[in-house]
Amino acid sequence: MQFNNVLKIKENAINEIYAILTENEIRGKILLISDEVVFGLYGERVREQLLSLENAKVITELISENTLSFAMTFTEKIISQEINCIVGLGGGKVLDVSKYAAYISKRPFISIPTTVANDGVASPVAVLMRQDNKPMSLTCTVPEIIIIDIDLIMNSPINLIKAGIGDTISNYMALID
Repeated sequence: MQFNNVLKIKENAINEIYAILTENEIRGKILLISDEVVFGLYGERVREQLLSLENAKVITELISENTLSFAMTFTEKIISQEINCIVGLGGGKVLDVSKYAAYISKRPFISIPTTVANDGVASPVAVLMRQDNKPMSLTCTVPEIIIIDIDLIMNSPINLIKAGIGDTISNYMALID
């Protein structure tokens, strides 16, 4: 596998996953992580492209929580199943668990966000919940490949689009501070 820190932002980018990953020599055991809702909308389209990759075996995991203990259990599964690459398809919860598990397991991570209502799309931080139900920001690496489909983002719920705008403004203001 080779990575050129790819950022692909365009219309219908979700239909170009096969080409992008082939260009970056992604193959082998791939873990596709999503949640039930997002997988129902886009999962099969992504999964079919992943299955078309050279020597691909795709394992799909649908998650519903973003606790630190869940992410660590998940990481152990990634290591023991000898996963080669992790693909996160979804919002903040999915991307944070995926990103942290990829960081701890030392596996490449591909981010396919379905909303921009968080900075989990590309940040080197994963926010996971502690046992006392308080959020904890943990350091990790940025994804090796980020694929943002403009149409998919534009069709996300309006409250998530507004939250993404607010998050962008707050991040900009934080840099000024």
